[in-house]
Amino acid sequence: MYAIIEFGGKQFKVSEGEIFETFPVRSIKEKKFEISPISIYDGKNLLTDKEKLKDIKVICEIIEEKKGEKIYSFKKKAKTGYKRGIGYRDTLVRIKVNKISI
Repeated sequence: MYAIIEFGGKQFKVSEGEIFETFPVRSIKEKKFEISPISIYDGKNLLTDKEKLKDIKVICEIIEEKKGEKIYSFKKKAKTGYKRGIGYRDTLVRIKVNKISI
């Protein structure tokens, strides 16, 4: 069984016990939270009806907040001595899916 959820403007295919990384969402303040899925597949049927999906919740937990991989940019102009390096790291959140409650 897996569910497709929307979190932080992205869609993720998740199942119970799975861990995924994404950008943090400001509206979530707690460690444990619930998300309504976009669709759910139980092994036989794909469920996409919004009325039936209202009762189904995906219970998630924030494991940790960390920094992502460093992105480095470098500019240089010939014969003038101009050079500039910029480094940037995104803040990421690791989320574990505890349960898909039907």
